[in-house]
Amino acid sequence: MSEKQAMIKVLEEMPEDVTLEDITETLNLINELKNRIDNFDKSKCLTTQQLKIH
Repeated sequence: MSEKQAMIKVLEEMPEDVTLEDITETLNLINELKNRIDNFDKSKCLTTQQLKIH
């Protein structure tokens, strides 16, 4: 599923009376989570072992 398709699905599942602010906040949250997952997948996060050393 493309990012566009995923966002459309999220929007379709929102209530009809959702505010633009709520839509923006939700899409920003999803984007932030995706970025964090991507960074984790690229090993940009510290492992538990690395944290124990620091």
